[in-house]
Amino acid sequence: MTKGSDTVERREVILRLIPVQPKKISTSALQERLKARSHTVTLRTIQRDLVRLSRTHRLVNDMEDKGSRPYGWSYHKSSESQGMAAMDPIEALTLSLAQEYLEPLLPGRYYKRLETFFDRAKNVISLKAKGQDVKKWRERVRVVPQWQKLIPPSINDKAENAIYEGLLENYQLKVRYQKRGANKPETRTVNPLGIVLHGVIHRLICTMEEDPENPRHLPIHRFKQAQVTGKDLVEPKGFDIDKFIEEENIGFLVSKKPLKLEVIFDGIAGFHLHETPLSEDQKLTNLEKGKLKLKATVQDTSQLRWWLLGFGSQVEIIKPKRLRQEFTQTAKSFAKLYS
Repeated sequence: MTKGSDTVERREVILRLIPVQPKKISTSALQERLKARSHTVTLRTIQRDLVRLSRTHRLVNDMEDKGSRPYGWSYHKSSESQGMAAMDPIEALTLSLAQEYLEPLLPGRYYKRLETFFDRAKNVISLKAKGQDVKKWRERVRVVPQWQKLIPPSINDKAENAIYEGLLENYQLKVRYQKRGANKPETRTVNPLGIVLHGVIHRLICTMEEDPENPRHLPIHRFKQAQVTGKDLVEPKGFDIDKFIEEENIGFLVSKKPLKLEVIFDGIAGFHLHETPLSEDQKLTNLEKGKLKLKATVQDTSQLRWWLLGFGSQVEIIKPKRLRQEFTQTAKSFAKLYS
């Protein structure tokens, strides 16, 4: 088992061992129970785990209460068993819907840590509360993707877990990465700097050990193996993840300069813009024959082009001139291709 995966397993055990107030458990008692479960670690390590876990869970300690020795840790008294607060029907419905979004986004191990909450949501939904039938609510609500849905690529779970752990703990990773078109993976040491969830593709932003000043982004599904080394990562001076995403065009940005867009829609095609504007400064004008003129300031992105192309002949680009010329050439290419 890698250092990273062992840390996650240990923290999951700690969460299961902590009782709800007024009961408590000391760090020394946690150490003994962890040892019995094959997790032999120092008290200092357990203390660091508890501090980190308290940031995301309702954990409290009584160190400030001098009369409560021996000191111990608990879930907050407002929590139920295993530290989970009561869930009302609306919360259950919300979690049930969120599950559909989170499953393809989160790495397997971290998603599984939320499954307890998802299971509780299902249980709440299955119960018929007074005056409410939550199960019927859920049966009548659906999440429909706005774009063409793609099947996520296959990801090595162990490698993915190690990548997230290295990023969390600020450690370098020893990886086996297979480049696009390569016959076999190469062994490299990388510095994990960030992760971008890009549709169904998850990308690791990182630098190579031999080139620590030049970040790159690599699809996580191409990592065949990954292991946390325990060696501190090296971060480029002044690294900014948002700036990197913009410069590398990960978000499909074509130009930093906004577009003053002016287009004419067939009335039906553009009707939705009355209810879901394209921008804050959007202006719509009714024209003859039911047509609709749109003026809006938008980002110059590939997504904008895909959106406009999706309307086919139901939209005409007026301005900017260079975008109109671009679509004119695209139309000619389509005509040639389908003639």
